Amino acid sequence: MKKPDLSACLFFALCCGVATSASALETEQLFRKIEPSVWLVRSADKGGVPLAAGSAVVIAARRLVTNCHVLKQAASVLVIKGKNSFAARLDQVDLERDLCLLAVDDEKFSAPAVRYNAGTLPVIGQHIVTIGNPAALEMSLTDGLISRLQYDDDKQLDAIQFSAPISLGSSGGGLFDTDGYLLGITQRQAVGIGVQNLNFALPVAWLDELKARSDQQLAEHYSTRRTAAQGNAAKQ
Repeated sequence: MKKPDLSACLFFALCCGVATSASALETEQLFRKIEPSVWLVRSADKGGVPLAAGSAVVIAARRLVTNCHVLKQAASVLVIKGKNSFAARLDQVDLERDLCLLAVDDEKFSAPAVRYNAGTLPVIGQHIVTIGNPAALEMSLTDGLISRLQYDDDKQLDAIQFSAPISLGSSGGGLFDTDGYLLGITQRQAVGIGVQNLNFALPVAWLDELKARSDQQLAEHYSTRRTAAQGNAAKQ
């Protein structure tokens, strides 16, 4: 029986070790690159009683996107990272898609915006990472794969299914590729008996449509309110 080539085995082991270290280092560098752009969100009612905690991603100067359900019934909102805390206000809203834009008026807020390409579609099997604040545990990193792409009746992408674990508080966080580009906004996880690791994000392409859809939905909202007010006045 031929004896194994120990030098070849040693070389193979060393190569595997180097590859593993390099991969871990790349993930660490990726986290350091995008972490400054993901913030914790805390909302409160008129009396200052906490309502919810979630996540938000900086997509422009002093502008952060999150899920609207994180802000439900909120009278005040803070975006937080460590000891830094800034008041934020609702700037744009798309309730139908569960996307809301927060504005921070304080010029001291200098967090960098993430990079994204609205025209780039994720690919099934693509390696991704998420950063958010599950259970308000700031800056938690998970990794996984794109599991499935969900399309609407018009064959437009309307959800990204992925395997990286998320939890309550991850809503509004970022789904990133391994180059640090934002692919989506983490929104929800499927729960139930026998359900495991079914997590969903909203497509990044929706960010470019947010302002127009916000303007339209707000116009429709105020038009409905005016019509109702006029109807009530006519009854009096």
